Amino acid sequence: MERLRPLLERAGIPEAGAVSFSGCLPLLPCQAAKRLPEGAKAVVVCIFPYLTPNEKRNVSRYAAVQDYHRVAGGMLGQACQALGEIFPFRFEPFVDNSPIREVDAALRAGLGVLGKNGLLIHPKYGSWVFLGSIVTDMPLSLKETEKRACIGCGACAKACPAGCIGRGGVNKARCLSAVTQKKGELTPEETLLVKEGGLLWGCDICQEVCPMNRMAAETPIKAFLADRKGLLSYGDLTRAVRFRAYGFRGPGPLRRNYEILYGDAKNTADNQHNPL
Repeated sequence: MERLRPLLERAGIPEAGAVSFSGCLPLLPCQAAKRLPEGAKAVVVCIFPYLTPNEKRNVSRYAAVQDYHRVAGGMLGQACQALGEIFPFRFEPFVDNSPIREVDAALRAGLGVLGKNGLLIHPKYGSWVFLGSIVTDMPLSLKETEKRACIGCGACAKACPAGCIGRGGVNKARCLSAVTQKKGELTPEETLLVKEGGLLWGCDICQEVCPMNRMAAETPIKAFLADRKGLLSYGDLTRAVRFRAYGFRGPGPLRRNYEILYGDAKNTADNQHNPL
């Protein structure tokens, strides 16, 4: 792994660890699995921190920065190209659409502990991280770590507006972040959750109350720092989806959530109602 680290850092990837490919089985069902190298031996798990300075927002922190699929994907692609030029092996990058259970792999790679909200908590960057991976058929010297849990204070479970964090894990269907992403009409209960949450997209509550996030470092990734759009007006909703992580859903859920939070902005004079 140490032979790879300088090339990963040169591509802008600040933290990474590796685990055996066999330890990542069974794989998640995923079309991208077709790209896996034959005879894959290792998975390099990469951390992409996204915490930026505090500012007014009506979308989740991860949605305020540039689309991480593009940013992390570009960095991983650059790293894979550089690795392939030096080592006679295949290196395939994966971001989000991945057959690898990335949180599990990151835990075994020693990149952090598991929060009760199901998120990886990195010792430096907290839970404010995206994950990506590189699968390779290159043999690596691996020292896997026993998976560990967070301090277990329960602050995330107590603060969760949907009550979706329990002893049995996370009820993802009830999670407010998932509710904001749903298409079509919401139930009265879901509508109330969106109102209470106060965001057009996503939810950061469980991360904001986590004591292990109090000293989390801001991202060193320039693309996340340079282009942020955390406060959306109604007129932004169509344009913004082109360059953010919520683009896969289109503007429909954002418009619905906007009207839940701020009323019907479609009939304002310039459709540029300032939400705050």
